[in-house]
Amino acid sequence: MTFKIVGIMLVALAVLAASCAGDVTDSDEYRAIEQELAATQAQVDDLTAEQSELEAPATATTTRSDKAKATQEIAMAIIADPAAFGTEDEVLDLLDELAAPGTVYGDAAFGSIDYRTGWRNTLFAQVDATIRTWTSWLSDDGSVGGSLWTWSGTARNGEPFDLQGIEISTYDEDGRYTSITVYYPYEDAEVQRIFAEGR
Repeated sequence: MTFKIVGIMLVALAVLAASCAGDVTDSDEYRAIEQELAATQAQVDDLTAEQSELEAPATATTTRSDKAKATQEIAMAIIADPAAFGTEDEVLDLLDELAAPGTVYGDAAFGSIDYRTGWRNTLFAQVDATIRTWTSWLSDDGSVGGSLWTWSGTARNGEPFDLQGIEISTYDEDGRYTSITVYYPYEDAEVQRIFAEGR
């Protein structure tokens, strides 16, 4: 298309050079070239707009993925050392900022509850425990992610407990959590027993 515009402009210059007398812009040939140039430019504008529309989804996907990755990394940093981020309520407020309204915190062994309560129970329950994240992953489009972790500490009866599991999360277009679900490689009753009695 660019070559076509250049060609039309060269013809216009030739017309101008060939006309030594009079106003070239009054000629029918000049007006025809001018109209063709305008039509060609309109085509270029349409193609440019179409290209931008085709590129927009890719840009949006990248943005969503980047935002979801940032959400995931912030959450893992908080989980690794909650005390470094303030009081219990301050930590929960920070985690709230990472989630869309209505996000559910699901646990295969303990059931589904609201997001803030889920994090309160995980990080500040009646047990002294820490979470170590071994690895994490995120889908290319940033819609789904997860992590492999170990939850270790003191059970409710004072005995040590150690639970391994995975977390699967979903994210909205802004990279915020829309759901978190925790799974264990044990029967639900066994998870509850380990949490209460240790092993």
